[in-house]
Amino acid sequence: MKTRVLRYSMLTVVLGLTTYLALGFGKRSFEAYCPFGGMESLWGLFREGQFSCATGPLNLSMLVAVIILALIAKKAFCGWVCPIGFLSELIGRLGLKIIPRNTKLNPKLNDRLKLIRYVGLILALYFTYRTGELILRGYDPFYIIFSGFGHGTLGLVTIIVFTITIIGSFLIPMFFCRYLCPLGATIDPFSRLGLIKIARDEELCIDCGDCQAACPHDIAPHEMIYVRHRDCTNCLECIDACPEKDCLTLKVKL
Repeated sequence: MKTRVLRYSMLTVVLGLTTYLALGFGKRSFEAYCPFGGMESLWGLFREGQFSCATGPLNLSMLVAVIILALIAKKAFCGWVCPIGFLSELIGRLGLKIIPRNTKLNPKLNDRLKLIRYVGLILALYFTYRTGELILRGYDPFYIIFSGFGHGTLGLVTIIVFTITIIGSFLIPMFFCRYLCPLGATIDPFSRLGLIKIARDEELCIDCGDCQAACPHDIAPHEMIYVRHRDCTNCLECIDACPEKDCLTLKVKL
């Protein structure tokens, strides 16, 4: 719980700063700090030498920073910085308290559903590059929430997509992050290479499964020596849940 308090404190600060910008108090729009905006801007920079629509240099800088962080500490951005990941986690925890459940998605189904985020990434980039407009706005919870269903949202379509996302997050922890997030899909290959990762001591492990039960992404550290899984955010929930001292630790490993 000590780690979660620290992590949630950092996430709350980021959420507060994003809200501050969304209310119009900052010098820049909250959109300027979206790393995925850097991906959306690449084609315009390549073809026209200018940023697409509302994207700018800061978006590209954020994207580069997130990729570098992924190479160092896997998806730490998602677990320690991203406000949508934070809100998704809170909704998921609320869902578990209201509707306690011991069943989990079939692992094969879970993995297949994750392919949706790659499809979403390809479609978002294709239509953005083709039209020069930020097509993802109407489906992106980050923009929908902090813009208050502002310019670029699609009326009833946005409401339906947003409602499905909320209900999905309530029933399946990290629903959006697992299956829909295009930024998550973008940094997946870099996350697999992340140097700082969870390591398991085989001699100390009692194979209780508490680590997997605590993981928001349903990863099973007790079945691995090093957690190289693409979805690991180094949130350290598994370490806190492990009953054996020093069985799970953070290590630097290629």
